[in-house]
Amino acid sequence: MNEDDPLDLIEDYVAECTEHLATIEADLLAIEASRGAVDERLVNRVFRAAHSIKGGAGVLGLVTIRQLAHQTENTLDWIRSGRIAPTPEVISVLLRSFDVLRDLIRNYRESDRVDIAGAVAALAALTPHHCPAQEAL
Repeated sequence: MNEDDPLDLIEDYVAECTEHLATIEADLLAIEASRGAVDERLVNRVFRAAHSIKGGAGVLGLVTIRQLAHQTENTLDWIRSGRIAPTPEVISVLLRSFDVLRDLIRNYRESDRVDIAGAVAALAALTPHHCPAQEAL
């Protein structure tokens, strides 16, 4: 394999993302099941997966994928820092966002033409700046 071949790079990226996305759903559901006792190991693993997806998208110029991965990463950072709790609502928004990422990655050639404003807004609404004070930790 020639690592300088853009097609090889993108195929490797898609394969890596597919592996990350395969474990993210189970990890998020396990985080939700913890009922407030946040398992830092799981949160960090999902955060690192989102970070990897974002980083690869940035290198490959996949702007929309990078933007949505960045927003999921921010939300996960809020959870791991204890500023928001991994409530069922928060986990549901994250799961839907990762579903959108999965679709974008599968169709990476068209991904920059997809409107992700709804997914980004749903994630942004979870941050303490948007949540009522009693919902933020």
